[in-house]
Amino acid sequence: MSDEMGKLILIAVIALFAVLGWRAWQIRQASPQWPSVMGEMLSARAVARNETGDGSGHDMHMWHSEVRYRYVVQGQSYTGNRLRAFGYNHSSEAESLKELADFPVGQPVRVYYDPAKPSVSVLIPG
Repeated sequence: MSDEMGKLILIAVIALFAVLGWRAWQIRQASPQWPSVMGEMLSARAVARNETGDGSGHDMHMWHSEVRYRYVVQGQSYTGNRLRAFGYNHSSEAESLKELADFPVGQPVRVYYDPAKPSVSVLIPG
């Protein structure tokens, strides 16, 4: 691969992360004013990410809370997977599970959605 091609790929990756970060920031700012509907929690689990070693042979992970929920806006059904605008990494599975404790599977859940694009939603606004 040429030097020029490598630079173009790097610029494209940086631009993609910038766009995704900007969109998440917009959601964080706007979501506290979004309308809400009741939905249903479909799944909630702690997922291990970024496996690393601690130098003494022990595996370590960062943990991420993964959710899926269903909701209806003006007769249209949607499935969401965003807990909040920016996902948090947790240092333990217990921390991730604690975050998910308020969202038991099969139970009703309040879903905040973008009125201009109802397919964009969060469970924790702001």
